[in-house]
Amino acid sequence: MATSARVRAFVGGKADRMLDPRVRVLTVSGELDLQTQRRLRSQLAEAAGDRSRELLIDLRGVTFIDSSVLAVVVHTDQQLRRQGRAMACVTRTGPVEQLLDKTGLRETLDLFATPEEAAAYLVGAREQHPR
Repeated sequence: MATSARVRAFVGGKADRMLDPRVRVLTVSGELDLQTQRRLRSQLAEAAGDRSRELLIDLRGVTFIDSSVLAVVVHTDQQLRRQGRAMACVTRTGPVEQLLDKTGLRETLDLFATPEEAAAYLVGAREQHPR
């Protein structure tokens, strides 16, 4: 399978759509497989290290995702939960949601249809459990 994934990180959202400065947005697009998971893992580790912000992963642009990448996402979610932090994923109907359904992870991860809904959830979680 050809690998062509882009991982872009934004603090507080894209310039044209500021979500909330307390939320770090990681926008991922393309095909995510074993060859791209190292770069994604690095970006997620950096985001997890930024304890001043909650993490939102926008997966709407993902056209393919394999189990190795999904494992990285789940590991990051678990790490943030151990820190008393929250993570949310934005998905759309397609390959990501299909894999989440097949693996049963839809019930584990916090999933939303829009970045705005996800950011509102994250800010609410942060206010309920201040650090």
